[in-house]
Amino acid sequence: MCKFGIPINTNNALMNPELQKLIEYALADGYITDKEKQVLIKKAQNLGFDIDELEMILEGKLYEINKNSRPKVNKCPSCGEILSGLSRVCPSCDYVLYSESKEDIQTLDEMTRSLDASITALRSVPKTGASEIFKSVLKIIFTAGLYIIYKKLIKKEALFDRHAYINERIIASTDSQAATLRTKYGDDQKINTYINNKLAERDSIIGKRQRGDAVTAVMIFIFYGALGWCFYYFATLPPGPPPPPKPEDPQQATERHIKMGRVSAAKKSVAIMEDGFVKDDYLIKVRDMEIDSLTNAGDYNGALALARLIKNRDDISNDMESKIDQIIEKEVNDLIEKKEFAKAIERAELASFYKSKYLITSAKVSQSLYKEEQEKNKPKRKKSRK
Repeated sequence: MCKFGIPINTNNALMNPELQKLIEYALADGYITDKEKQVLIKKAQNLGFDIDELEMILEGKLYEINKNSRPKVNKCPSCGEILSGLSRVCPSCDYVLYSESKEDIQTLDEMTRSLDASITALRSVPKTGASEIFKSVLKIIFTAGLYIIYKKLIKKEALFDRHAYINERIIASTDSQAATLRTKYGDDQKINTYINNKLAERDSIIGKRQRGDAVTAVMIFIFYGALGWCFYYFATLPPGPPPPPKPEDPQQATERHIKMGRVSAAKKSVAIMEDGFVKDDYLIKVRDMEIDSLTNAGDYNGALALARLIKNRDDISNDMESKIDQIIEKEVNDLIEKKEFAKAIERAELASFYKSKYLITSAKVSQSLYKEEQEKNKPKRKKSRK
């Protein structure tokens, strides 16, 4: 047996093992060179074999080797047209070589099932939340639209596509599967139509989802716009009327009347307060305010009468003593200003011991100064001539 599986001729002329081995070596590469032929002829001559017979045997062996090593011509079983390349469809009669090879039939079925599975996987992708679209809308708002340029021109990606990553993978895989099918079976009109329908179905699913994402983005824009308008509208509304004041309790009413100097109203609100230390404190404040009111009005007798009444009734004698001195001092100063010095001295005696001494002295000094001033202002008499 030679390398290519061709049996060596069993002719008696070539039964010599040595010559047989040389022929196998010479034909091992599928052809014989001139040098190899000369060596074989020389060996055959030395062994006493016929040279013409040797040449015929060599030519026959070369023919058989070349015949077995030629590529098999693929012909259409329908019309006999020679098929070239990977196509399994006859270009003349459109005959599909389904039954040519069991392996080819399985490959076609597997490729169509794989393409169907890719489209089914794309269709069954679960819906995701709109968080990515929310993020994209916020980026567009906060960047004043610059995010659109970055997404569309720089990254060249869909602006509002929640399934962008999955879509890219499905598109790549289905394009590859369709290209393989077209290479082998694209000349078949039915298979070509099938491929086109599947790719159109894929593009329809992706397009429908992208349109849905765009509608969602528009709705989010409308929502944010309405929200911003509401904030602006309520921020620019004129202020409404103030809420009605809460009803005051007696303590709050008393505080307000005291701040506004309303003695009578303060006395009424204190009167309806519950008894206790708080009420007593407010009574003292209201009485003190009433004494000041009488004093400022010039009703010194009324102020003194009220102060003495409080002094005798309540345990605030020291405070009322000081208050009485203040009333008398103001009255004495008013009388001095009116030049009623005698009455001023008389009223000064009503004050406490030390305050009385001080006021009497002040009244007398003022009286003395006034007299001196009067003397200076008297006109001088002219002396009569004797």
